[in-house]
Amino acid sequence: MTADEPITRLVLADRSAPHVLCLTLNRPAQRNAYNARTIAELEQWLDYSEGCQAIRTVILTGCGSTFCSGADLQEVFDDGGRKLRNRHGGYNPLQHQPRRKIWIAALNGHAIGGGLEMALACDFIVASEQAKIALPEVTHGLLPLGGAIGHLATRLPLNLARELLLTGDAIDASRALGLGLFNQIAAPDALKDVALALAARINRNAPLAVQACNALLQRHAAAETDGSEALRQLQQSDDYQESLRAFSEDRPPQWSGR
Repeated sequence: MTADEPITRLVLADRSAPHVLCLTLNRPAQRNAYNARTIAELEQWLDYSEGCQAIRTVILTGCGSTFCSGADLQEVFDDGGRKLRNRHGGYNPLQHQPRRKIWIAALNGHAIGGGLEMALACDFIVASEQAKIALPEVTHGLLPLGGAIGHLATRLPLNLARELLLTGDAIDASRALGLGLFNQIAAPDALKDVALALAARINRNAPLAVQACNALLQRHAAAETDGSEALRQLQQSDDYQESLRAFSEDRPPQWSGR
């Protein structure tokens, strides 16, 4: 590491490829669920990558067999999850974070809830053939406010977006590829090479032109949904309290619809 690079434990870094910063979520025992510290460390690396002219692309992956299982539920239900908001108020570590560099999510395994939202916030997604994605927030009495609603509404037909959002069911990598949510899928042992090859294809082009073109695309596709008021109302419901009790008692919740 150089003196300018962050020193972090929950996000590991590798700069062995030209113009590429590889970041690895490092909480395998928690299936790489992000907590407040993970968010802070990712923000340090985002700042570093934005300030380092030599870095043109960032590859984000996970340690072990899971990409990211979403927010750490121990902190989700603590003080309404306020500790899990990033410095710009985003509900996933990358939401609303200004950046120019290109990010590639390399899903080494399942991307669940906020983990999928973090992947969707990246510019490209490549995935292991074994990866699955899901948005199970409704099964916990919660809302996927980290960008999933806007991303899926613009990328998928509404009936398919509803299927993911309202059932909470998982879909596999081949279906996600067919729906256009993934750019490529690969055998697990080839995933890193696939991500690096994609980064090399991007990096051979003029970096300022790439960044400007991507910014225009993001501006055109922006469909963020502010669900703060919906979340506030949800947190006042009986079902939200039941979700807290069920989580603490390690049992399925019994929904009342009130």
